[in-house]
Amino acid sequence: MTDDTPMFLQYQALKDQHPNEVLFFRLGDFYEMFDNDALEVSKALNLTLTHRCGRHMCGVPFHAYKIYIARLLRLGKKVAIAEQIGEIARGKGLTERKVIEVVTPGTAVESEYLDGNVNNFLASAFISKGRVGFAYVDVTTGDFKATSFPVSLLSENFPKELGRCAPRELLLPDGLKDNAAVRETLEAHPTIAVSWYPDWNFEAKLSYGRLVKQFQTVNLNSFSLTPESAEVPPAGFLLDYLAKTTNAVLPHISGISVYEDSQYVMIDESSRKNLEIVCNLRDGGMEFSLLECLNYTATSMGMRMLRNWLLFPLMNVEQIHTRQDHVELFVKDRQLLKRIREELDGILDVERLSGRIAMDRAHAKDLKALQQSLALWLKAQQTLGSFNFASLDIGPAQEIISLIDNAIVDDPATDFTSGDIIKSGWSEELDKWRDIQTNFNQVLDEYAEEEKAKTGISGLKIRKNENMGYYIEVSRGKTARQIPPHFIMKRALVNADRYTTERLQELEASLNEAGTKIVELEHDLFLELRGRLKHYIAYLRQTAAEVAYADVVSTLAESAIHHNWVRPAVDEGTGFDVCGGRHPVVEQHIPRGEFVPNDLQLQSEGSDATFALITGPNMAGKSTFLRQNALICLLAQIGSFVPCASARLGIVDRIFCRVGASDNLAKGESTFLVEMTETAHILRSATERSFVIMDEVGRGTSTEDGLSI
Repeated sequence: MTDDTPMFLQYQALKDQHPNEVLFFRLGDFYEMFDNDALEVSKALNLTLTHRCGRHMCGVPFHAYKIYIARLLRLGKKVAIAEQIGEIARGKGLTERKVIEVVTPGTAVESEYLDGNVNNFLASAFISKGRVGFAYVDVTTGDFKATSFPVSLLSENFPKELGRCAPRELLLPDGLKDNAAVRETLEAHPTIAVSWYPDWNFEAKLSYGRLVKQFQTVNLNSFSLTPESAEVPPAGFLLDYLAKTTNAVLPHISGISVYEDSQYVMIDESSRKNLEIVCNLRDGGMEFSLLECLNYTATSMGMRMLRNWLLFPLMNVEQIHTRQDHVELFVKDRQLLKRIREELDGILDVERLSGRIAMDRAHAKDLKALQQSLALWLKAQQTLGSFNFASLDIGPAQEIISLIDNAIVDDPATDFTSGDIIKSGWSEELDKWRDIQTNFNQVLDEYAEEEKAKTGISGLKIRKNENMGYYIEVSRGKTARQIPPHFIMKRALVNADRYTTERLQELEASLNEAGTKIVELEHDLFLELRGRLKHYIAYLRQTAAEVAYADVVSTLAESAIHHNWVRPAVDEGTGFDVCGGRHPVVEQHIPRGEFVPNDLQLQSEGSDATFALITGPNMAGKSTFLRQNALICLLAQIGSFVPCASARLGIVDRIFCRVGASDNLAKGESTFLVEMTETAHILRSATERSFVIMDEVGRGTSTEDGLSI
């Protein structure tokens, strides 16, 4: 095997720096992979495996490499991109190469790698001082959250948090490798790319310093964090990891939201799955889920926010009422709803566009998309008029629109080689070089007339060929005395002589320079413009949040109108009174009018019962009835209208859903043992405010069996 050629030595040096990543090594028009990388990728992506100098090799074309990286990311792989950054001296020697970016499932930024409707979270966890810190961040949006819980709750809360944020990538300390609860949770989430790091990477003091530096604050008190907070080590390590992989500054990650279980309704992972809130049990897709039932969103930002609302139901009555008021606004004014939906429909992903600007990844089309989106949002605000719940000043949005409109052409290129990005009038110097390029023939004609007048040679012509460039041609019929001394002979022909002048050489040089200058100036002017837009990142993120909010509340109104839902009365009590309740998902997937509504009263007027036992034959609808009431409860606490004739509901703090028969034979747990374990967990965790549904605990479903349980 030959492995000592300069190119392979260069490859090996870069591969040694990135042993855990697939190395895309640029060779001309291809990215090549060698050795184990080639074997692995060729098998995973069905690429042709070849050999070079005795080494395995496979490659992908440069112009389509993002397609292949996207496929590798979906498989949980990390990719290091080694680019050619130097020129070959005089056609010989080795081109310098450098890893310019590491793309991982949780740090991908390009739209080709992302699902616009779902956050692309990178998560981390660490145990310190008896508490588990859990943090996650979406580098594309700047969304950064963290929480903590006692180690004693690791087996319950770790899968709950992991399922709630659904990260693409998870960073964990080596110290958790042998933890049974962690191992079992990871086995249940095989699609998450997991990486292990030495515990010292999570050192609290260093992590605290990273967070302070990132947020540009003296301390983290405003984020409810201290140097001893369990959230600090994993959050700090996430920032360190992002800095090393993206090679970009991250000004849009300007804060962290620290939350506790008491702020939101707790729904454990098993209950979330069984209720099919954001995905179905059959294939994990959105079809036949509550999210699909609600989803009329017009923007990617709205879709992500709606998903977040479903995963984090509120417990604050005032916040719930505020959302309900805004939903009701659109339910009552159908024309307003129609106009808002139309205007929101053209708004692109402002949140991720601002992230791309912050990370210096945005191109000119991204800026035009931002301009279009902001203009539509201002129009939507005018439509809302006095009902407008947006609180931001429109001044900065108008400044951004004006800035981009004045600087960028209507249909710009995405690269700097075509000279078609910056508008005329934005830069005097750029306009000068463009004028030289566009009007060069006119300049030559003017110069030719000038020389004719000066020399008296009326037949003088300025021509061009590939070998000589531009030259002045004078017919041999003219006498030598007519040729002025500033004419420099280039070539003598039979019928004519060809000359040049210092002025003509200057003009030709300026033309040759114009193309390069235009590209350089457009590049510099665009970077300057993008840099100016960075000052608006915080404003753009707030704008994105307002667009998403308007999208979600109008979406919930659309759902309420379309499905004939009503506004529930939500209060601080513990009652549950639903008349004519319906299952929101089942009703949508059967013919209209076939679903039979039913009631449920618990601790409500006329009923002091806190417990209801439902018995009956198979296929009688017992499971549907159980789930529908849990979903009505959930919908009410995200601020949505609910599927029933009327409802008065108290706040619940937890929703438990113990349904179906299951076992875990690999761990020696029978169906009955699993049921009893889950039942014991509910009995330990439920409070007087918890909503619990239990289906098929034990085997029988007859009245006698139910009563015996």
